[in-house]
Amino acid sequence: MSNPSHEQKVLQLFVSHQSQIKGFILALLPDFASAEDVLQETFLVVQRKASEFDLTTSFTAWAFRIAKFQVMKAQTAYRRKADRFSDATLEALAECAPADLFEDRRLSVLPACLAQLAPQARKIMDLFYGEEHKPREIAARLGWSAGAVSVALSRSRKMLRECIQSKITPSVP
Repeated sequence: MSNPSHEQKVLQLFVSHQSQIKGFILALLPDFASAEDVLQETFLVVQRKASEFDLTTSFTAWAFRIAKFQVMKAQTAYRRKADRFSDATLEALAECAPADLFEDRRLSVLPACLAQLAPQARKIMDLFYGEEHKPREIAARLGWSAGAVSVALSRSRKMLRECIQSKITPSVP
């Protein structure tokens, strides 16, 4: 018999650790859209398995383990093997990551990095991620080709990754 108050506590733990879990996922799958999908799938698994969680143990360790398996599942859906980390690499990355490593750092610098995007690139990112339009819909709206929109999204993601990395990696004197 499930305990609703126990399940409620587990879901509250997920909400309070959501940014850490998303940071962990982003470290393994550095694509914001895919990471968001994996975060949602992770939430669904946490919700489904909430009654199995022992409240006296580390919630982040348990949630990271679930997230790691969801990342692996998402990566097997990729068409090309070259586009994904091997399962062994994911295992190694996940095992060596301390729980507090991903706490808000990437997300906290994201607004500053987004501000560095060119206005048109920012608009495309907003249409794609904020309003969830597909590249062909954005292309029609802007009078571009769908290919040009995809290239602009790819370049913007790359710029954001590099910006975030430069802001969270301590500089060596």
